[in-house]
Amino acid sequence: MQLKVLLVKDDPGRSELLKQSLLQFGYDVVAETQMASELLKRADQSCPDLLVIDSDSPGERLFSRLHELSLHKPLPVVLFTEEDNREVISKAVRAGVSAYIVDGLDQHRLGAILDVAVERFKETERLRLELKDTRANLAERKAVDRAKGILMKQRGFDESQAYHALRKMAMDKNLKIGQVAENVIAVSELLS
Repeated sequence: MQLKVLLVKDDPGRSELLKQSLLQFGYDVVAETQMASELLKRADQSCPDLLVIDSDSPGERLFSRLHELSLHKPLPVVLFTEEDNREVISKAVRAGVSAYIVDGLDQHRLGAILDVAVERFKETERLRLELKDTRANLAERKAVDRAKGILMKQRGFDESQAYHALRKMAMDKNLKIGQVAENVIAVSELLS
């Protein structure tokens, strides 16, 4: 599958070499921009699979746009730069950069660099989604436990009876047990 690339470049001359290398490795450069301010617009228009940035000295404006992009449309990001400052590297990673390459482009390594960045991004996204699911499950569990406590107190149920009552309500109303638990909690708070 040919990946679509959005290329962000500081120096058009040097970036032309990067663009030619991307094309040589089978990537489809679907859009280019020199301005970080156009990053979101270009990403929306071109729907890239990968963002490649060539910047001598990436700054706050670029990192801010990358952070916005990661919230709006997460993408693997490869940044080629001359800047090897630890603080800048840390900001880049927090902004969503998957691979931070210092001291130029070695054309022979480009394919491997991009492949690693894409795989690292996929793994990070998988972990992010897993964490989100885990948090949602934990919140649901807490709600179920709290709703069971309310039913135990108000109806005199034991824990098993309270759970079965929640489960039955969920099945009868074709809802998740967590939704029923939230409803029980909301009604209890309303009436107290």
